Amino acid sequence: MILLSKIFLNKTIAITRGEKNNTEFTRIVKEEGGTPITLPTMKLIPINSNHFHRKFSDICSKKYDYYVFMSPSSVDLFFKMVRENSLTQLLNEQLTNCDVIAIGPSTRKKLEANNISVKWQPSDYSTLGILKLLRKLSLKPGTRIMIPRSGASNSFLKDELDSLGIILDEFYIYYPQVETINHTWIDFSKEIKKNKVQAMIFTSPSAVRYFFSIMQKILPNFKVYVENIDALISIGPNTTKELHLKDIFPIESEEHTIKGTLQLTKRIFSK
Repeated sequence: MILLSKIFLNKTIAITRGEKNNTEFTRIVKEEGGTPITLPTMKLIPINSNHFHRKFSDICSKKYDYYVFMSPSSVDLFFKMVRENSLTQLLNEQLTNCDVIAIGPSTRKKLEANNISVKWQPSDYSTLGILKLLRKLSLKPGTRIMIPRSGASNSFLKDELDSLGIILDEFYIYYPQVETINHTWIDFSKEIKKNKVQAMIFTSPSAVRYFFSIMQKILPNFKVYVENIDALISIGPNTTKELHLKDIFPIESEEHTIKGTLQLTKRIFSK
């Protein structure tokens, strides 16, 4: 009987995402014989409940053609706050009359877990993929779209849709803050100093910024060690841009999901 070697055997794979909602990453790395390190880079601070209630009540006075959800976190927080503010009926009335778009499969699963039917999902799981999908749908000027999202989001999508005469309303339901330094970060800094981390996956532009902020406090010359990691992986184009601003040049995953980044990591280690 021939035993197939596991691709991550004796390798440590780190990712800029905390343990919560990161079970797929941990499972795959362990199945392939590796050691996963999950680095919580940020905590999500929801807006004040009264502010949410007032803003969402105002939103419900308008008719939207599409609701777009950009991340699993935005789905979790949005539906949690809707329930806490007894606004479920208003939301159901909104969603009955519009199409729902999910940026990718993880976001879609979260929506379906909340009994929301997803009409569209781009083939490219990114902001650019959302834009391409909306263009493909040939929306008329005056079409109104709602996106509940992070207050740290950039204006790329809004600027592009404005130029097409499409009305995009963004509902900032939370703001990210840098995570508190804990033992996981201390242990990680020790591991990279010993060159014991073989792959590093960056999952968003915000995660890149907060990763650098945290590591600067723990290990001021950390960048030297990061550059020595065998596989530096970016989940998508916006994350890659943020890394380039830090003079870090990763390999970008073609599929903008955690699974896609791990498949890329496997290919790198298979060479």
